[in-house]
Amino acid sequence: MNQDQNRFSSVLVTTDPALKTALSYLFSVILKYDFEVIEDFTKDGQDAALALNPQALFVFPPKVKEEAVALIERVKQKANPPVVIVLQNGVSEFGAQAFLAGADDVVDWPCSLHELALRLFVRLGQSPNTSSASVQDANWETEAYIAARAGLTTAEAQVMRVLFSHDGQIVTRDDLSYAVDARPWRYGDRKFDVHVAKIRKKLLDSFGSQMSVSTVRSSGYCLSTNGADLFSES
Repeated sequence: MNQDQNRFSSVLVTTDPALKTALSYLFSVILKYDFEVIEDFTKDGQDAALALNPQALFVFPPKVKEEAVALIERVKQKANPPVVIVLQNGVSEFGAQAFLAGADDVVDWPCSLHELALRLFVRLGQSPNTSSASVQDANWETEAYIAARAGLTTAEAQVMRVLFSHDGQIVTRDDLSYAVDARPWRYGDRKFDVHVAKIRKKLLDSFGSQMSVSTVRSSGYCLSTNGADLFSES
């Protein structure tokens, strides 16, 4: 992946697919960072992580913890090492090993995606109040669940989260353009029409009548959940 040198880059090293999905949503959709996943803790995987030169490295150790320790130690030997955050499952003694190896933080997983973002900003020495993580009523787990269940692409998920945050309200194309692309909508640009059409079909296939997106002529789009239990598989 060719990264924009001005964009923040993050890497996750894990063999857990559920963690990969959750963090991909956090970084690619919400924070809009470059995000890569490496599913290999051997020397080849460690070399790949180092070559990406990320500003943040997340490590979810496998059963053989020695490889994760070696990765952290190698990363922290770099001239400008990234922030290293270790995620661990339940009660474990690996936290102490991780800190001794040079980790900046250890977090029990699963945890709130919002909290994880705030922890990252603090470790980077940045104020969370100046970022998208400053929102108090973040419902990121629900957003991530919807995107994963419906099989939304990153671009579709970015549009969907704007619609979801305005459930039952009309969202204009200008609103979407500012939220997704940080610029006003250009007349004649049908990008959002295309994204919404695909989102509508995927939501129908995955959630049936629980969720729907309507196009409001000359105005924009409106998502409606009608208070449905979105976590129901029926």
